[in-house]
Amino acid sequence: MTESWAIYWLWATSLPVTGIMLRVDLHLHSRHSDRPNEWILRRMGVPQSYSSPEELYRKLHTRGMNLKTITDHDSIEGVLAIAHYPDVFLSEEVTTYFPDGCPVHLLVWDITEEDHREIQKVRANIYELAAFLTAKGIAHAVTHPLVPLSDNWTVDHFERLLLLFKIFEVRNGNRERLSQLLCQYILEALTPEKIEELANRHNLLPTHPEPHRKWTTGGSDDHGGLFVACAWTEWEGNGGPKEFFAGLWRGEAQAMGEAGDPFKFSSSLYNTLFGFLRDRLQSRAPLAASLLSKVAERFVAGRNPAAFSFGERIGHVAEVIRSGQVFELVRPGEGGLAREFAKFFTDPRLREALDERIEAETLPQRRSFRVASYLVDELGYRLFVEFVRRWEHQNYLEALETAAGFVAVAGAVVPYLVGFARHAVPREILGELARRFPVGDGLFKGDEGRAWFTDTLEDVNGVARTIVAVARAAMALGRKLTVVTSRCELRSWDIPVKNFPPVGQFEIPEYELQKLSFPPVLDVLEWVYTQGYGELIVSTPGPVGLVAVMAGKLLRLPLIGIYHTDFPQYARFLSDDAFIESLTWKYMQWFYGQMDLVYVNSSFYRQKWIERGLAEEKLRIFWRGLDSNEFHPGFRDERFWIRRGARGPVLVYVGRISKEKGLAFLVEVLRELERRGRTFTMAFVGDGPYRKELGELWPKGIFTGFLSGPELSQAYASAELFLFPSTTDTFGNAVLEAMGCGLFAVVTDVGGPCELVRSLEGGYVVSARDLLGWVETIERLLEFPPSWEARKALAERVRMTRSWESSVERLWAHR
Repeated sequence: MTESWAIYWLWATSLPVTGIMLRVDLHLHSRHSDRPNEWILRRMGVPQSYSSPEELYRKLHTRGMNLKTITDHDSIEGVLAIAHYPDVFLSEEVTTYFPDGCPVHLLVWDITEEDHREIQKVRANIYELAAFLTAKGIAHAVTHPLVPLSDNWTVDHFERLLLLFKIFEVRNGNRERLSQLLCQYILEALTPEKIEELANRHNLLPTHPEPHRKWTTGGSDDHGGLFVACAWTEWEGNGGPKEFFAGLWRGEAQAMGEAGDPFKFSSSLYNTLFGFLRDRLQSRAPLAASLLSKVAERFVAGRNPAAFSFGERIGHVAEVIRSGQVFELVRPGEGGLAREFAKFFTDPRLREALDERIEAETLPQRRSFRVASYLVDELGYRLFVEFVRRWEHQNYLEALETAAGFVAVAGAVVPYLVGFARHAVPREILGELARRFPVGDGLFKGDEGRAWFTDTLEDVNGVARTIVAVARAAMALGRKLTVVTSRCELRSWDIPVKNFPPVGQFEIPEYELQKLSFPPVLDVLEWVYTQGYGELIVSTPGPVGLVAVMAGKLLRLPLIGIYHTDFPQYARFLSDDAFIESLTWKYMQWFYGQMDLVYVNSSFYRQKWIERGLAEEKLRIFWRGLDSNEFHPGFRDERFWIRRGARGPVLVYVGRISKEKGLAFLVEVLRELERRGRTFTMAFVGDGPYRKELGELWPKGIFTGFLSGPELSQAYASAELFLFPSTTDTFGNAVLEAMGCGLFAVVTDVGGPCELVRSLEGGYVVSARDLLGWVETIERLLEFPPSWEARKALAERVRMTRSWESSVERLWAHR
């Protein structure tokens, strides 16, 4: 029995069309929709759908659709292939255009071949097409009306659609839910007065009676054959297409089923790609085609693609020997990258890991996603580690081969990247719609919540401390702010933190004690999509920051960068190589160039970025605060430093013990002070890779290691002077903390600390590397130290002008 006759038998033995409820999937694509929207798929020659009309008919039948149709893009070839069945009517999805070139898709149903030819003649102009369809009495609707099909789509286009058309699709099984829900609410809330307002605004008369009353439909918009009839339109009544659409026009039909999501869309796209590749391989490599077919079948069904039964393995080996393709599998000279891939996929632990992830999900498309996420993370990390190893051993050609592997891994997950991008909510458009069409309390308010991404949280540094302080202030103000990071171990925090356990960790070359994590890329993307944040804040340009940039771009969320650290200067100090500094600058320019807005910590760095090419309007000063309860002069303890061996006035430095902080120059200053007969004790609070060398340069210093809480505040308040010779700090948290404790500071004239000192009148600014200037300034302060009243007055200035709550308000105010 042929497939066609088998399907006919299924139809003939089913219930007759004349039931009490007619159900139709009014939006469905076959392989005759052959031009995909995505540029990369068009370049590959992949069709938009790979489903055969006969297969679609069978699925529609088994899933309870009484009437059947196919709506290919500007084509009726697919539906004509099944038109010999009595319950089939001709339809298509028509691409039409506003005069400004903005495209719109319309579904037209129950047409003739002559209608199709006439539609193709007039579809270039939406006004002519609307008039033609109305005059001919052809049932039609606007499909996915709030999904922009081009960059020039505006809310004005949607308002014109409301005047031109009566029926709108609000249940699309391949599109995201929020815009469909908003569209449905807008349609239900229309009034004659609102229609009159729109008609006057656009100088356009409605094309149908009672234009404020709209009817709605649903359809799967399936392209991959997996989710046929997941959404549909139903009407309670008897008859065929004529009766059904008459009921639809009277407003008696209902849109039913579920909306789409990135996982359904991606599974459909994978199914199409697998079919395309299988057919391409069939003639040249039937063994590979057979294997691909089996792997694909498992993957899209949410089963383990690495799990083959013993019988399947034996059959595969037998086919290899029988066909002579064994020679294709043992070609000499195969690259190391291929061996690495083979080793990974044949590891028995892979099957166990995939099974564990599959069992945690119920829906097939979600299981497929977990499989893909695990594979891309593991392969990506292995390739990264191998790339670094080969590069460090100067095997540059092999390193490039490994880099090519990244392209292959990234290409394998393109369907998910496309899926998330296609289902991203265009928030600026939805926000404008919500303002123009009030639809009740907060269906869409443009969520003000933020996700703050950082590669560092557990570390003792200014970035981590700033993020934690702002998050605490946000909680106190009732703002939604979640800190996102990726660390193997993370202590419990009193702020909202989302930690993604990393795939692996690696050390930064030349920067001991500092590790970066390789985050699970697709898992982070999925989380951002589901949480509905209105904005992403990015503090660090490491792997976590890169994933945040990817998520922001794909999901069309505003990206707010904060430039905490002068990495190019760090690179110069640590590598002593101008070329490395230049490369670091190029990367930083690219990274922060992706941002919609960049906060810097001082006017100095704002000007520096303007000189580097960032638009002036994209740069703002990030207002950092201080907890005056945590840092104030009341922590002074006269014996704090005496107990640690201090003799004479205590000069203190607080921060990372690293070369780029200018500590070697500070030792030169201390030696000159000592040569001049000054008595003092130099204390260093903190730790870092320069600790041992600094101890050898100044062995008589006090080294406390990291201090925190009250002990750190006591260290500040109990000293006589704060010295901060760094030229790489964009702000200088330690400087503000010192002044909050009433401690005057001596800083360089480069970077952010000098602006803090000048604005708060909290010390002295001396030229960087000016040995004599530093020595004489410190001598003068040792001889005439600030009074206790002056120190308390400084702390009060800090308290009155700096708060973390003001930092939160500024972060929220730019929108």
